[in-house]
Amino acid sequence: MRLPDESGGVDAIAQTLISVFDQTDIVALGESHEQAWESELRIALVRHPGFPKRVRSIVVEFGSNAKQATLDRYIRGEEVPRAQLEQVWKATQVGGGGSPIYPAFFAAVRDVNLRLPAGARVRLFGAEGAPGTSGETTAVTFLKREVLQKHGKALVVYGHAHFWRTGGIVRMLETAYPGRTFAVIPVGGPSHPLPPGTKGVVPDYHKLDRSLKTPLRPVLVSLQRSPFRGFSAEEFLRRSVIRRPAVAVAQPKGQAPAAPRWVDSSDICESFFHGSTLTLGQLADAMVYVGPETDIAPQAKPGR
Repeated sequence: MRLPDESGGVDAIAQTLISVFDQTDIVALGESHEQAWESELRIALVRHPGFPKRVRSIVVEFGSNAKQATLDRYIRGEEVPRAQLEQVWKATQVGGGGSPIYPAFFAAVRDVNLRLPAGARVRLFGAEGAPGTSGETTAVTFLKREVLQKHGKALVVYGHAHFWRTGGIVRMLETAYPGRTFAVIPVGGPSHPLPPGTKGVVPDYHKLDRSLKTPLRPVLVSLQRSPFRGFSAEEFLRRSVIRRPAVAVAQPKGQAPAAPRWVDSSDICESFFHGSTLTLGQLADAMVYVGPETDIAPQAKPGR
């Protein structure tokens, strides 16, 4: 994959990702969820004049597959009552909190389509099922049938853990169609604070910053380049996924096991990568680095 050494700033990143579509078929653009800078990048990408010339499909985690007919009408430019339209994202686990960045993305795609002939418009596919379920299989089935088998191109937007090459969407696509998906993950920036006492390595962002020439943030960098490919996932993705270590609990005879629940501030947790030797280069093709991680205010709903 031919990439600039560094693409600094939203416009430069969008231009680089457009060039990636000239070299591969699917760009899997991971997100941390509900981050304004990620929304700005996605909208800049779909509004780039070169995007609709190359890409005909977008697949998102924050769109309900059950509400696809409503989404299709809206993206085509039809008038859809707001309360009905909101169910497209509010019926999903990611968009259920009502963040404005997800309807802003739908509105941007709609606006792009209204400027295009009907036969050149971009299809936006919501792959997520009911809250608490995974849309990975739905997304992969659509991408294989409507994109890869037809030699098309697609942008896919999901939480970046779905794009790690250790499993998930990219792994499933690469098994059947090797070399046709480019995975991008976010590193650093605003994120929810870890529960107190969470086990994990404290990241040294000075090490990452010193390796970059451009001061601009966000910046897109290939994870196949040294030294970035060797940076530890445990160190730089420590907040991405947290888990409670499994504990065997005796269950009274005849009583059903307790239902799984989200971790909370009372749990003793550890980073998903705690003790792992995986590197960033083993997980994805490129990263968008936005700067050292910062805490954002906790919300009433669970994170992912």
